[in-house]
Amino acid sequence: MNFSSGIYLSRSEIEEIKTKRLRGLLRYVYERSAFYRRLFKENDIDVETIKSVEDLQKIPFTTKQHLREAYPLKMSCVAKEEIVRIQMSGGTTGQPVIVPYTRKDVEQWKEMLLRAFQIAGITSKDVIQITPAFGLWNGGFGFHFAADAINAFVIPIGAGNTRNQVKFMVDFGTTVLCATASYPLRIAEVAEEMGYEPSELPVEKMLLGAEPWSEEMRRKIEKTFDAKAFDIPGLTEMGGVGTVGFECPNRCGLHMWEDNYIVEIVDPESGEVVSDGEEGEIVYTSLNREAMPLVRYRSGEISAVLSREKCECGIEHMTVKRIRGRTDDLIIHKGVKFYPADVESILANHGVVHYRIDVKDEVKILFEGENGVLPAIAKDIKEFLGFSPKLEIFPKGSLERFEGKAKRLVR
Repeated sequence: MNFSSGIYLSRSEIEEIKTKRLRGLLRYVYERSAFYRRLFKENDIDVETIKSVEDLQKIPFTTKQHLREAYPLKMSCVAKEEIVRIQMSGGTTGQPVIVPYTRKDVEQWKEMLLRAFQIAGITSKDVIQITPAFGLWNGGFGFHFAADAINAFVIPIGAGNTRNQVKFMVDFGTTVLCATASYPLRIAEVAEEMGYEPSELPVEKMLLGAEPWSEEMRRKIEKTFDAKAFDIPGLTEMGGVGTVGFECPNRCGLHMWEDNYIVEIVDPESGEVVSDGEEGEIVYTSLNREAMPLVRYRSGEISAVLSREKCECGIEHMTVKRIRGRTDDLIIHKGVKFYPADVESILANHGVVHYRIDVKDEVKILFEGENGVLPAIAKDIKEFLGFSPKLEIFPKGSLERFEGKAKRLVR
C-alpha cells in the first residue's frame, strides 16, 4: 500500500488542498456543531470571510475545557448512529475528554500512520510489537490499524509485563517496537536482568511518542538497542497518536501533514501567532475529520516552526521542532522557565536515564547514577538554569519504573 501521494505533495498542491478543506470545514462545523455556530455568532464571524490561515486568527481558540464541558458528545457533528468508536484524551483529570470517530475518521487515522510506516520503511515483512495500551486512551490502536493494513506480523501486546515484552521480542523476532518514549530503556533494563544484551535483540526500528524526549535520550536508546528511533507526534483530539505528522529519516524536525491539519504556533500568554523560529504553543485545526473536527485547538504542546521549505528527504510539508514539553509541565523558579526535557538532556549526556523532578517546595532533581557524576551534572545544570537546584543521587533501581508514560514531574 502506497501513500506517497500525500507525503510528497508539492507546496502548491498543499496550499490548494489546505485552502479548499479549510473553507469546507468552517461551513461544515457552522452547519453541524451547535458549539461552533454559537462561537461564530457571539464573535460576529462570517465563515465565508475566512479564506486563509491568516484569516483563522479572527476565530477564538477551542480549549480542553470546552471539550470537558461538551461531555459526552455535545461537540459531535454527526448523529450517534454514525459514530463507530470513541477514545479518551490521555492524562485528563476530572470530566473525561471524549473524541468520537466515524468510519472515515478511523480510515484517516490509519492513513496518517501508514505515511509514518512508509517513511520509516516498515513493510509486511516486519514483526511489529505494539506496547501502548489498547483501551480508551488511543495509544495502541493507530499502530494496529496501520500494521494490519500492510499485513505485517502484529504482536498487540499492549502495556505492562515487561518480561513478556522481552520474551516475545526474542521468540517472535520483533523488528519494530511501538512505545512511549521512556519505555525502551525500561525494556533494556529488564532484558539485562533476563540475561539478554539489548543490542542483540532483533529490534531495528522504534516509533516512540506520547511524551517529550530529548535528542540525548534518543542517542542513548539507539546505542542501547542498536536500532533507529523515530519520534511520532499526535494527540487524541486530532485523531490519535501519529496523526499530525512524522519525522523523516533525516531527523531534522517533525513534518506536519498540512493537507490534514493547519498548524499555528502562538504565544501561550497572549495567544498571538509568533514568528517562525520562535517557540510557542501549537494550535491545530483538523481539516479532514468528520465526527468532531476542531478549529484552532490549543494543544498545550511547545514547539516552533523550523522550516516551510522542501526538506532534503523530498517532503514539502512544514517542519516544526520536536515537542519540547507541554504548557502545564513548565517549571518557573526564580524567574527561570524550563521543562523536564531540558533537564533530561543534561542528565542523559552523563548516562542518566531514570530521574524525577520534584517542585513541591523547592526544585529537587532526583536521579540514579554513580556518585562520581554528581559534580559534573551540578555544574552543567547550574550553567543551563542559572541556579543550583537540590540534587539527590540514588543507586540503580531506587526510583519508580513506568510501563506507560513516565511521571517525570511531581508538583
